[in-house]
Order: sequence, then structure tokens, then C-alpha cells
Amino acid sequence: MLTIVLGLGSALGYALHDFLMVKVVRAAAVWTALTWSMGVGVAVLLPLALILDGPPSGPAEWRAVAFATASGVCEAAGLGCLLRGLVVGDLSVVTPLASLAGGFVAVVMIARGETLPALALLGLPLAVAGGLMASIEKTPKEELFGQDESAAGPARRTRARAGAGWGLLSSALFAVTVLLFVAARDLSPVALAAYGRVGTMVVLVPIALLFAGLRLPGPLAKRAGVAGLFDAAAFVALAAAISIGPVAIASVLVSQGGTMAALLGLVFLRERLSRVQLAGVALTCVAVGLLATG
Repeated sequence: MLTIVLGLGSALGYALHDFLMVKVVRAAAVWTALTWSMGVGVAVLLPLALILDGPPSGPAEWRAVAFATASGVCEAAGLGCLLRGLVVGDLSVVTPLASLAGGFVAVVMIARGETLPALALLGLPLAVAGGLMASIEKTPKEELFGQDESAAGPARRTRARAGAGWGLLSSALFAVTVLLFVAARDLSPVALAAYGRVGTMVVLVPIALLFAGLRLPGPLAKRAGVAGLFDAAAFVALAAAISIGPVAIASVLVSQGGTMAALLGLVFLRERLSRVQLAGVALTCVAVGLLATG
């Protein structure tokens, strides 16, 4: 049960991060905004990890640090693929495909011998399907990236296929991120999240300096900072859920960010969910009940 609470808590943290960052990335460069939000995570998590656990010691912990740092690099690569997919493809195609990462991890872990109760095995595919359906957005890509008059007919279909490829690649990279987390379980959840964020910053800072710089207006910086706190909490919850296990359940629940985002839009932005999204939310609720019972 604790795995379910932590997994859903992590999904909620990521959804709140994205919810706050929408306003920031619409007014500033994406890479600059992400560097600020995730930099706050490093500034909070790394000192906390050193205070609680001290510096790494012994071959096992240093190996885990390497895996955790690699997970952060992999996550940054997955984020880059996701953004590229949103540029060349449709939001309604790319985002749901990116949400499949938890399903990929679950398949890998079950293939590696992780055993689950029958009800949990039934709930996992329902949760993946529910998250995918809830992630489907009707908002056109042009609202985020500008109108593209050339995207019509065969050209638009080509863009959709390209966006799908980037979405699947980002999903695979996010899945590898979680699997690297699994390999780093010799660290505490706070330390694991801290070194993971260090790896992410190793990639983000050079990209931001190269393409956009690090300057961010005060109000946007504050908003990005608050979003970074939610991201840091979500990262720790993810590490804790994986350390408790089963990993297959934790990974699928953490991937419910689309479901959480849809609910946030419904409650705080008065958005009207499509029938597919409502069905996805309902399916996710059934799946969570099955996982909890199992």
C-alpha cells in the first residue's frame, strides 16, 4: 500500500511541477526554465543527502552514485526527445506515447522475475491504458509552438509519424531512467534523487548556456523555484517507491502524471475533459483499486 501512496504522490508532484511550469515556459526559454526548476532540486536535495547520509563510501555506494547520475542524464535526454516530438508532431500523439514509460518498466521487471498478485497483474495494463487516455490533449500544437501553415495533408501526416517516433523514444529513455534508479538502490531515496538531479543538471546547464542563457525574470524564477520543490519531492517519492517495490507497480503509478494533470486542469482551470480523458481517469481509478487490493 505504501508503494501505491508514494507512486501516486510522485505522479502528483510531477503534475504540479508541470502545471506551474506552463506559465514559465510560455514566457521564457524552455531550457532556461528547466535549469532553474531542477537547479532548485539540486540545491535542496544534495545538502540534505550529505547531512542525512554523508558522502558515499565503499564500492557499492559509488557504483550506485554512478547509476543515479546516469539516470539524471538519461532523463534529460528523454525530456529533449519529448520537446522535439512536440515541435514536429501533435501534442495529442506525443504526450500519451511518452506516458508509456511505466508500462515498459513493468514489462521488463516482470520478465526479470518480479512476481505480482493476480489482481495487480490485471490492474497494471488498465493503469497504463488509463494514463494514456487521460494524457490525450485536444489543445493544438500551434498553441504552444506557433502556427505552421505548411502542416497540411501528407506533410501533416509525416509530422504526426515523426512526433510519434520522438514520443516513443522519450518514453523508452524515461523507462531506462527508472531502471537505472533500480540499479542505484544501495543509496537512500534522498541521496538517489540528489545524485540523479546532479546528472540532469550536467546536461541542462550547458544546453541552457548555449541556446538561451540562464537569466529569468524574478516572478518567473520564483514560480520555477516552487515548481522545482515539487519536482524534488516527486523525485524522492519515486526513489522511495522503487526501493520498497514492487517496481512494476511503482513505475506504472508514477507514470500517471497525465491523469493528475487532467484532474488539476479540471479543478483549478475549469477545463472540460473530453470523453476519452474522463474514461481514462475512471479506468485509472479502477486500476488503482485493483493494485491496492492485490
